[in-house]
Amino acid sequence: MKRKKLPSKRHKGLFLYCNECKKYFSYTKTTVKQGNGKVIRKEPECGKSKSKLSRCKSPEKHRYKSRLHYPGQNQRIISNTLNAETYNEAVTQAIAFEEEFKAKLSFTELPYDTNKRVYLFDAQIRYLDFLNDIGVPDHKKVNRSDHYKNEVKRSLLLFNEALTKNKINKKLMLVDMINDTHVGYFHSHLLVDKQYSNKTYNNKMTSVKGFFKWAIKKFKLNIYNPFEDVRKRTVAVKKETISGKEFKDLLAILSPENGIVYEGQTKRNRYKSYLKDGFELALHTGGRREEIVELKWNMIKEIENEPTYIVVPNLKVQRQKGEGFNDNVAPKIIPVTKSLLKLLLRLGYNENKGSHNYILVPDRSKTSTIAIMNNLSKGFSHYYKKLNTDRDLQLKCLRKTYLSYLNSTLSGDTKSLSSHTSDEILQRHYIDERIINRAVKELQIFDS
Repeated sequence: MKRKKLPSKRHKGLFLYCNECKKYFSYTKTTVKQGNGKVIRKEPECGKSKSKLSRCKSPEKHRYKSRLHYPGQNQRIISNTLNAETYNEAVTQAIAFEEEFKAKLSFTELPYDTNKRVYLFDAQIRYLDFLNDIGVPDHKKVNRSDHYKNEVKRSLLLFNEALTKNKINKKLMLVDMINDTHVGYFHSHLLVDKQYSNKTYNNKMTSVKGFFKWAIKKFKLNIYNPFEDVRKRTVAVKKETISGKEFKDLLAILSPENGIVYEGQTKRNRYKSYLKDGFELALHTGGRREEIVELKWNMIKEIENEPTYIVVPNLKVQRQKGEGFNDNVAPKIIPVTKSLLKLLLRLGYNENKGSHNYILVPDRSKTSTIAIMNNLSKGFSHYYKKLNTDRDLQLKCLRKTYLSYLNSTLSGDTKSLSSHTSDEILQRHYIDERIINRAVKELQIFDS
């Protein structure tokens, strides 16, 4: 019978196994260079007789075997005895077995036990996959925003930076080895190295705390969440609004010439043709960035042939509840005030009434919702700084300005229209037209 052979540089995970002596062999013959420069041939020894493998009296009991490790678990191995007589046949079958194993892992949970070794970096990768619904059963999938997922990813990268700075290898670190010392490294990295604000610090800590909460549950780790005792730092609530003069001056300086900014050695232009329309929509609707960018003409509803209010999906709450559980989430109701109606008419309400077109940037073939959102935020911050008011206002100040005026006008009914947690007026498909009419008639922003 022809003996089975393995080269000195074999296919990874492929072995020769003897059913007689129960031993695995990683080669059958090789050459070794000794200290005096002489090269000799070397063979492994039989597990029973200790003689050379080539002298084994039971070559018919030799089998090619493929052995694979479960990810993140050096001690857990799955093996498969191959039906191959030659090394080339064995390699082909081993590759097929590896592909089958990878496919199986993508659809099944790994069999973890209390003695498992879960590496930090591996767990982080799996967590990001989880947030993207990769390998998640359909009934557990959640449509998370790209902004949220990117924020979590940045937080984990910052945590890894803190570990690396303190000479800790994230790829060799086990999840259950993270303790208060490592949390302290992260704490200092955020406040001292990065000099983040208290609000940003809280957000980063919360994101990493969420990762550990998931990992402890996912891998059934018998540990206490090391981020559980991190105290949130005090955040000063800024209720800064923009004045009528500031807003008018802001619109007046919107031009490509004033949009130039340098980021390092990179020259950029913050100007976009839709900034003026976007800023005005933000001021006169009080919508969040995504709500403004996602506004469509068919969301505008009429009463007695007059555009009276806009029905806007509450995307934030819908995502929190998840698909299949968000059908009863009340939308936001935005009254079409005189100033908003004037803006909508200028943007083309009569020509687009009832259509599925976007109000802002109808042609999305060359851009995206995320890009428009970011350009609105960066554009506002850039141009507002040019006013030299000694204040640092952001795009969200327009929402605060709108809600301040709305609250003053409606005296308590603001929460109903802004879709906050109480005082809801939308019950199924019923709208309280009295409140909307009152807002339409009385609300004036900057006496426009």
